[in-house]
Amino acid sequence: MADLRLTPSADLGLMYDIEQQRYPSALTALATRERAIAHYSGCPSVGYEIDGVAAGGAVFDGHELHLAVLPQFHGRWAWLLKPTLDWLFAQCDPVRVRIEQDNARCIRFMDSGGWQRLAEDPHYITYLLSSTSAHVFRRRRGAR
Repeated sequence: MADLRLTPSADLGLMYDIEQQRYPSALTALATRERAIAHYSGCPSVGYEIDGVAAGGAVFDGHELHLAVLPQFHGRWAWLLKPTLDWLFAQCDPVRVRIEQDNARCIRFMDSGGWQRLAEDPHYITYLLSSTSAHVFRRRRGAR
């Protein structure tokens, strides 16, 4: 089994690098790496480390959770979800999360977990996460 752990803060540069691959170059030209790091540098965050390698992380900007994981770790980082939610709900409870409409895997995960959909537009689905719904989710999935 992989060695999975949260680190005290996310590598914001790595998170930008992960996310910028999903967006057109015109958008990333406006939201440069330097601007993104400056914008999120004062926000609470946790990093993800898998087998000693930085794998992504989560940042809470005061309104929404932003999460990014390197593609090669998709499906392997799920054991970090519970400690991430514990960290998140210590910051804010409830909290909104926007998922891109083209992220079918994440949308299936959110819907199967019973997270509440708040809104949809052509680009995003917004969910409401709370410690109460997280507890229900973990119990339904059989997590401890």
